[in-house]
Amino acid sequence: MRQFKFVLLENAIDSLQQGIGFALMENPTRSDLKLSILLIAQAVELLLKERLRREHWSLIFTDVERAGNPNARTVTIDESLKRLEHIAKVRFEKKEEETIRNISNIRNQIQHYEIEVTFEDVIGKAHAVIPLITRFLKDEFDSDIRNHLKERDAEKLLYIDEVLEHLQELARQKIEKIRKTNMPSNTSEQINWQFDVLNCAQCWQNYYVFSPDSNVSQCQLCNYEAGFAKCSQCGVQAPRVYWGLHSDDEGNPICDNCALDLEIDIEYE
Repeated sequence: MRQFKFVLLENAIDSLQQGIGFALMENPTRSDLKLSILLIAQAVELLLKERLRREHWSLIFTDVERAGNPNARTVTIDESLKRLEHIAKVRFEKKEEETIRNISNIRNQIQHYEIEVTFEDVIGKAHAVIPLITRFLKDEFDSDIRNHLKERDAEKLLYIDEVLEHLQELARQKIEKIRKTNMPSNTSEQINWQFDVLNCAQCWQNYYVFSPDSNVSQCQLCNYEAGFAKCSQCGVQAPRVYWGLHSDDEGNPICDNCALDLEIDIEYE
């Protein structure tokens, strides 16, 4: 009978290697992209659990009293983060926590509902996770990520940076072209012309162009479009996805500033 075993750390690194491999296939299919996100998210979760295990092996189980039971449930991402902070005194930057939770949420969508992703989106998410994993291995395990990878796998990690940099450069060029094409020629009109480059809600990178005067509301990196939303109180416009936490009694969107003035409670989904 053939058997195989992965300890937690090996399992995490193997998932990362496989996830990167699917993302960098020459012509990735929908299944390839889905598996890439699933495996990269799994790598992050397993590394958090490995750090908990090194604090005490029982901490990777939700119910510590059932630790070691084959049917015992292990901790979720949120539970891992809380235990790492309060018990192991591990600190994450706010951006790192956001990256971890975003990857986890997308993984959950794939597993339990439906998802729409692009090649650029997968690369962006992989790029966001790699620095986190590298830093986490160094600070918490005193380990260099390259020590866990074959040479060709290390090259793949570097290649993601190169791909993303190329895509980012193309996005910057597209943004500049949109700016030049739509900018009013009249100086006085330019003063009131709205053209903002924002952080994209899908790929989490700062390439989302929002310009209601030019009828543009789209990320130039991953092509995500959020549409337009107009505050029912002050008339300010923003991408639709950025609002929805505040609304009046009739469900009309209200911007953050007006919500504060009206003392409207934020309703998180």
